[in-house]
Amino acid sequence: MALLAYLVVLGVTAVVNVPLNNVLARAGDVDQVTDLAAVRERFETTWVRGNVVRAVASTGAFGLLAWALLVAGRHSG
Repeated sequence: MALLAYLVVLGVTAVVNVPLNNVLARAGDVDQVTDLAAVRERFETTWVRGNVVRAVASTGAFGLLAWALLVAGRHSG
């Protein structure tokens, strides 16, 4: 299950965050963008959603791995 959660993190990164980073990079240098609010508006909602999914999946993967270590320790000791 932890592996599946981490694969979700990688998938969201590849499908959501990297393409959004590319859009942001194409907008140009911050000093030369005339309407920063419009650039931000185009990607902010999707970016935040993707980051929330990644944070929850990462936390879940960590929790599952910690639980597995705890269970393994009980069985070996």
